[in-house]
Amino acid sequence: MHWNSWQEFLEMGGYALYVWGSFGVTFLLIALEVWQARGSWRTELTHLTDALQIEASLQDKSPSSRPSATLTSVMPLTPSEESGGIKTGNPQPPFTP
Repeated sequence: MHWNSWQEFLEMGGYALYVWGSFGVTFLLIALEVWQARGSWRTELTHLTDALQIEASLQDKSPSSRPSATLTSVMPLTPSEESGGIKTGNPQPPFTP
């Protein structure tokens, strides 16, 4: 299209409401998407930072202050596991090609 003036360009041949309204709604939705993505990113960053702080605090504790429960203290080994057999509890032998 060819416009002779800025006024004709802004009027868009009588469809200015639809054209500029579409641009406005599109811009608004893109701005909302960016705003929401930044908020989600900040929330996730906060969660990761908290998790790293918790992990660091757990690693800083001495082993004597941690509970001494292990898998074997909760579930004793079977005779085959004690002798070095299958440790997964699966009664089938391991697959060998």
